[in-house]
Amino acid sequence: MAINGTLSDIGFVSLLQFPNSSRKTGLLTVITMDGKAEFYYRKGELVHARYGKMTGIEVLVDIVDWNEGQFTFEPDLEPDETTIKDDLHHVLMWALKERDERKKDQNENGGTPEVELDAELSEKLDELMKAASGIEYICIFTTLGQLVARSMSDSSFLQEIEPFMESITCFISEYPGGVTGKVFIEDINISIAISGLDEQQTVVIATGPSLKLGRLAMALGRIIRELTGV
Repeated sequence: MAINGTLSDIGFVSLLQFPNSSRKTGLLTVITMDGKAEFYYRKGELVHARYGKMTGIEVLVDIVDWNEGQFTFEPDLEPDETTIKDDLHHVLMWALKERDERKKDQNENGGTPEVELDAELSEKLDELMKAASGIEYICIFTTLGQLVARSMSDSSFLQEIEPFMESITCFISEYPGGVTGKVFIEDINISIAISGLDEQQTVVIATGPSLKLGRLAMALGRIIRELTGV
């Protein structure tokens, strides 16, 4: 019998240890906005990991920070190859350490710098949010994923959207062609719309479950017109 859940119910590292502690054989699949990762276990030991074209312990380094998405564990499925031979706990410790080292190196070697928030633009976003019924958060990023301006929103809603923001930032910064196309994300408790404003900036708006995607799309169009004058 398959086991299903979300990463909001259990941390990613704890999830990876679940089949180990219960000595299970099978396939753990994790799906997020960033893609799908697969982890095969044999009698509790993680023996194979795959994420896109990446395999083995490098997969863990790349995705160990995932904190939102869906997972499924299907018992008794065997891998077609073995790419991990070390003990799971040693692998996890190595992945976490390697992750931290790479982030440190990136910062020291000139990663994407933060920019100061534009107070005037943030104030305008506040006005747009109040005028757009149902919208609970608006922010603008550069195409490098730097936050430029943001509305003042309820702290509880900010906690709801926070798990999505890292993936949204990566999506914007890695989007091909410069100007981000229109993208809509619908979750149980939150809906998000993303659209490029020009070759330098992208707007993100978010709402709770009461606002349907059709109305969210209309609100996005009005906000874009107000911000661009087009």
